[in-house]
Amino acid sequence: MTKYSADDILKELNEKQLITDDKLEQLSEVIISNQSEQELPIYQKVLLGIGAFIASILLLLFLAIADIFTKNSMNCIILGSVFIGGALGFYRLSFQKKDNYVANSFFMQFSFASMMIGKIIFTAGITLLFDSDSEWAITLALLLVTVATYHIYKVSIDRFVSSLATLISILVSIASNFDNSELLINGLFLFQFIGSAFMLIYHKIKREYTPISYAFVFSLCATVFYLSSYARISGEDINIVVINIVLAIGLIALFILASGGVKKLEKEPLVVASIFAILLGGISAPGILLAITLLVLGYYKYEKRIIGLGIFMLIVFLIFYYYNLDVSLMQKSMVLIGSGILLLLGRLYVKFKYIK
Repeated sequence: MTKYSADDILKELNEKQLITDDKLEQLSEVIISNQSEQELPIYQKVLLGIGAFIASILLLLFLAIADIFTKNSMNCIILGSVFIGGALGFYRLSFQKKDNYVANSFFMQFSFASMMIGKIIFTAGITLLFDSDSEWAITLALLLVTVATYHIYKVSIDRFVSSLATLISILVSIASNFDNSELLINGLFLFQFIGSAFMLIYHKIKREYTPISYAFVFSLCATVFYLSSYARISGEDINIVVINIVLAIGLIALFILASGGVKKLEKEPLVVASIFAILLGGISAPGILLAITLLVLGYYKYEKRIIGLGIFMLIVFLIFYYYNLDVSLMQKSMVLIGSGILLLLGRLYVKFKYIK
């Protein structure tokens, strides 16, 4: 078979002056950072995940009915560790059976199911060890078990679920345990926003940390959904002005990045897009801003999953925004009509200005 060298291709492109010297090293780093082992198709991952989930639920029910583990914290920690160790063993066996699809699928599903059971029981044990009524104990347990297994159990769905569960647990803990948690919620939002931007845009991030980047994005959606629901903390509504400002600034920064840098700020399309982002930040809900940001980011990174998430979130947040407007039905209709006219005007502007 013919072998292709990315380095040779880049050098040839450079010699033909198709790429400049300053872009040569950057392109090399991007190619290297995006190399990864070929994984199973998405539909097979979904089927494996469903099978493992059903198996884990049945095994947990069996353990509960048989009273194999009790409310003793050390028993749960030891039993959870045993299941995690068993999951690692089945994971190794699945690699030894690569040529046998049935055996490979069986060991992989059983491995994932054992890992889920082990983490659940281990988390319960840590929670009982500290304080059975504390959400922060659950967060600590999830963080410990995620960090401990991330680099030794290289299953992307497990990495994603564990990371997402940890981040969601932080949100639940903040919302549940503090009388005045608006500042902490905003701090968590900033942490998730910066983490998502860094993990998805910085090209030197290794592919093995991709599940964490998706966990950050999904947890950010969950936080914005919580904030958009006008959740009441200590009897007061959460102020979403800061959230809208951050999202608007992030959207403008993404426009600049996608258009080629700060030098493009003088270009009319970027100016119009930036004004549009500022207007959205002033009159729109944070969920809509986030959905648009995900769409732009997905197109910029050629990530179909992020584009799909952005489309889904846009539909959800538009419906949610409409039904939570504290106005009359007539005023809601006027808001929808005004929004539709604004979008149609934007489409006409793009069509007559840039589409020949």
